Order: sequence, then C-alpha cells, then structure tokens
Amino acid sequence: MTSQLVILGNGFDLQCGLKSRYEDFFKSSILNASSENSGHPAIRKDCSGFWETLLFGYYIQYGDKDYKWCDIEAIIKDTLLNIINVEFNSAFICVYNKRDPIEDARHIDDEIRRYLFKYCATTLYSFLTQTQDFSEQKMLSCLMRNLLQELKNFERRFCNYIKDCIMNSRKENQLNTDYIINAVNLLKKITGFSNRNFVVLGDIIHKELKEFEEIISPSQSTITIREANVLSKEFLNLKHTHILSFNYTNIFDILDVKSPCLYSNVHGKLCNSQCNESCSLSNIIFGIDDNIIQSQSKDTELQLFSKTYRKMFNTNTPTSILPPNDDTPVTLKFYGHSLSAADYSYFQSIFDYYNLYSNSNISLNFYYSERHEQTDAIYRLINIYGKSLSNKEQGKNLIHKLLLENRLNIIKIS
Repeated sequence: MTSQLVILGNGFDLQCGLKSRYEDFFKSSILNASSENSGHPAIRKDCSGFWETLLFGYYIQYGDKDYKWCDIEAIIKDTLLNIINVEFNSAFICVYNKRDPIEDARHIDDEIRRYLFKYCATTLYSFLTQTQDFSEQKMLSCLMRNLLQELKNFERRFCNYIKDCIMNSRKENQLNTDYIINAVNLLKKITGFSNRNFVVLGDIIHKELKEFEEIISPSQSTITIREANVLSKEFLNLKHTHILSFNYTNIFDILDVKSPCLYSNVHGKLCNSQCNESCSLSNIIFGIDDNIIQSQSKDTELQLFSKTYRKMFNTNTPTSILPPNDDTPVTLKFYGHSLSAADYSYFQSIFDYYNLYSNSNISLNFYYSERHEQTDAIYRLINIYGKSLSNKEQGKNLIHKLLLENRLNIIKIS
C-alpha cells in the first residue's frame, strides 16, 4: 500500500476562495476601509497594538507599490533585528541619561525607525517604574518579552479574522460552504480519496441517502453533524495519508469530524472559540526562522520568536508526522506552497529522512493550478537540497536522477 505525505501551503486555501493573504487581513482588520476610500488612510480605532501600528506604518510608507508592507513575517524579522542591533541601544542611552524620547526621535528621518525608537524608549521608561534593575540585559529581556506578548495579541486578531472568513457571518453562524466544497474537492484531486465530485454537500446527501431527508431541511445551508458523519465515510480512504499543512485551517475540524489521517498544522491552527485577550487556545504562530537566530553572534533572546522554539510548547503536536520510512512506497505531494527559503529546513529534514537520492520508493509530485506554475521554485528547491548532500557529485545530478527514475512529476490540476 502506497502512503502519501501531502504538504499544503496557503495557495490551497486561496485556491478554495478563502481570503487568507496577509494583505486581505490587513485591509479587513487593521485598515479603516472608509478612510482608504477618502484618500487619507487611517488605522482602525480598535487597533492600538505594536504590530498593528507598525504594519500600518509600512503601508503608509510603501502602499501598494511594494509587497513588503504586508509581508508580516519579513517585517517581524527586520523589526527584531533592527531593535536589537540599533534602536534598543539608542533608547537605552536615552533613558539612562533621562532624556525626552520625543525630542531624540526628531533626529531620526525614517518614520518606521522613529516609531521603533519611541516605542523602545517609552517601554523602557515604563519598566523603570516597576524595577530598580537597570542592567542592559535585563531591560532588553523585558522589552523582547513585551514584544512577544504583543505578537500573541496580534496572532489572536489574525485567528479571529480567518474564522470570520470561514463563518461568513458571526450573527447567522453559517459556514462558508463554498470554501468547504472547494477544499474537499481540491483535497480529493490531490489525494484521490473519492471519485465523487462534491457540488452542494447538502444536496448530495439528499439525493443519495433518502432516509436522512426527514432530518435535513432542504432550506438548510449549513452542514449538520449528521451530514459530516456521512462524509466521514468518504474520508476513511485517507487512512494512509499524512497531511503537513503550513496553513492555520484544518478541513476536518471545520466539518467537525474526526480526522481520518494524521494531520499536522506546522505553525499552529485556529481555535474553536472567540479569541479575546484572555484566550489561550489559539496557537497559531508568526515568527522567524532558526537560521536567522543562529547567525547572531550573541544571545539576544531572539529564540522567543523562533517558530521552532514556540512550537515546542504546543502539546497538540503529533509525535510523528511522517509516514514510516520502510520498504513501502511513499509519495510526497506538494500543493500551494511557495517553496520559499524560509521553510527549506522542513523540506531538507523530510528529504534526509527518506534518503531522497538513493531511495527508489520515494517520489515527488508537485501539483499546481492554472497560472500558478512553480517550475523555477521546484528546480531551485531540489538544487539547493542537492548542495547539502555529503556527496557533492550526487547533489549535482539529483534532478536528473529523479527525472530518469520517474520520481519527479509536475502535475496540473484542472
């Protein structure tokens, strides 16, 4: 029996109609929509957090001309490195000498840097009212932990936004059935768990299972628990499938059915409650790559913002998320992932685990939809992995070997 490891990126949710881009989140939850229409952008009144204000500053500075303004995780990385290497030192000197942060900030030309300096200085002044320990390391530690708490608040805002997108309307409490139908069908095409084409979930149940007609109202637009239980029979075909998702969504959670396969959300997933300030259930993670932390010459507590470090505290993570590496064939299937350098460490670990070069039981299938070809990204990913092999000659011909053995396929999904 062939096992499959399905690796999903945000392109999966986007293809299914979920507005899960950071840009969509920003314009819906941070930017005051009416102010943008008037030509004078303003931040929403309920957005007073550090990261929300910072993102708005990037938007004002770059607008729609540069994607950088909504690349949240790149902004987190740049911000932390800037604070540690530049702004903290300036703010510490300002506070140590009891100078006015606003006066010192006037000498900084860049708006974003000025905001970071003022935030650091005012935060350090606040800490001084709570402690007599004025050591530089202690102050930096307090500042970083404060920024982490701000990030957790920001993550809860994003969690609520995605849940609102899935639940068309909180008042009506109705699921976004278009997204669910698209997600089920797309997962079917990638994994082959069913031969059926799901058009309207409720109608399919009505036509095929007459005995349930008295339970399901024809006017009902949401998916009932009984419907979900019926669908779970189809999902049983996924028992040899492992899903590694870089998204925060899980279709089985949304359908309220027990997952038939091992499903892991790499960077956390949506919780099932309203994410207020005291909510501790949301475990979605924004953060930085460990390689950035290891490149720093001193201990700066950057590890607090490492996705890997924070994931260690997630007790819901499965002990093993990969199909076993034995004599059975395993197909690694990719869809919707940008294959960016930020996640190369995951792919390298997976390829190493299965000994990609020599193991003829392992094949790679890269799926794509119209206008989302990834040939260049695939070529780059495998070449970079090849360079990590101890035998450099093998690394140089890795793509050629995979193609020759029919273990590398790029497949278009209609």
